[in-house]
Amino acid sequence: MLLAARNQIGLTPREIEYCVEAWSYLCEESDAGPRELETSEASRHSTETYFSEVDGKVHLGADVKPGRGIEANARLSIVACLAHELAHAERFGIGFRRPTKLPDKLLDKAEASLHASFVGRLGSRDREDLIEDARDRLN
Repeated sequence: MLLAARNQIGLTPREIEYCVEAWSYLCEESDAGPRELETSEASRHSTETYFSEVDGKVHLGADVKPGRGIEANARLSIVACLAHELAHAERFGIGFRRPTKLPDKLLDKAEASLHASFVGRLGSRDREDLIEDARDRLN
């Protein structure tokens, strides 16, 4: 089994709708305000969920769902994954620019997970997984 493997199967329309609702729920509390969730590629297999500095949107991908891996990143719930991407958007909004090369990229991801762990609308399991994800990335 892979240590960190998130879902790769394209999302169903119902799963996409759930993600849109979860995104709206998270954005209600965000300092960044409402952000658009781009869903056009979410039904395709092996697509990624990510924040784009180019268009200022979070792009929903198949990997928003947890996978079968054993690491914290593989376990992150849909809400925790979206909170992580919202953290990227919020950090961008305050002037932080994401590094694209290793090892700084891992530090950025760790910081985003820590930032996301403070979202008030998360449950304790999501907080713990985000903190563990940050620790894993720093290791």
